Amino acid sequence: MSKFYILANLKMNKSFDQSVKYLESLSKKVTNYDDEIILFPSNISLEYFSRNIGKFKLGIQDLDFRNEGQGTGSIAASQVKNLCDYSLIGHSERRQHFFENDEIISRKINISQKNNITPVLCVGEDLDTRNKGFSEVEKFISNQINKAISEETDLRNIMIAYEPIWAIGTGKSASIIDIEEVILIIKNCLEKISKQFIVPILYGGSVSEKNSEEFRKSKKINGILVGSASLDSEILSKIINYG
Repeated sequence: MSKFYILANLKMNKSFDQSVKYLESLSKKVTNYDDEIILFPSNISLEYFSRNIGKFKLGIQDLDFRNEGQGTGSIAASQVKNLCDYSLIGHSERRQHFFENDEIISRKINISQKNNITPVLCVGEDLDTRNKGFSEVEKFISNQINKAISEETDLRNIMIAYEPIWAIGTGKSASIIDIEEVILIIKNCLEKISKQFIVPILYGGSVSEKNSEEFRKSKKINGILVGSASLDSEILSKIINYG
């Protein structure tokens, strides 16, 4: 798999005007378009980004598990299928603060795919699980994968991002050894479902300008999901333009 994916999750940051300046600045600074660069702005900027995205791809940070109807405050995949190429599903912040369970996450994956939006399933263990050892991490991650991916899931149209909860926003990223061990867990789970397709597996969790080069060099990491470091267009452009 030669394509490298760089995802920028801006989370709940930047006003509309700030988002406009951000996209303009990033577009001027980026020179590397060989990799797949996917921006996930706040929903208030989705329509503007879709019209001015250029060579980048656009993603939405979350979707409702229903296709339309009574979902005050939510956005359905059917509403943004002509705007967005990707969706983040099951991010730890959604699991923790919005109490999203495995059933809802699975339904979000399926509704995303039905609307031709590629879901990026986020999985990752907490610190307590990590401290209990590899076997517990394996059990935790395998459980997340097996419950999120159903018989309806199209493995030709999905990505998985390993984001250990203990590394998100803490400045402490996982080691290459830790990441590659979990990637093997994920691959083993997917192979039990189907050996026919290769699913891109990314890493996210305190990705920065300093450590992104190391992640790129790993032959097992297919991309990175950048959080805090993506808020500065200068820093993100340096991560993107590497090499």
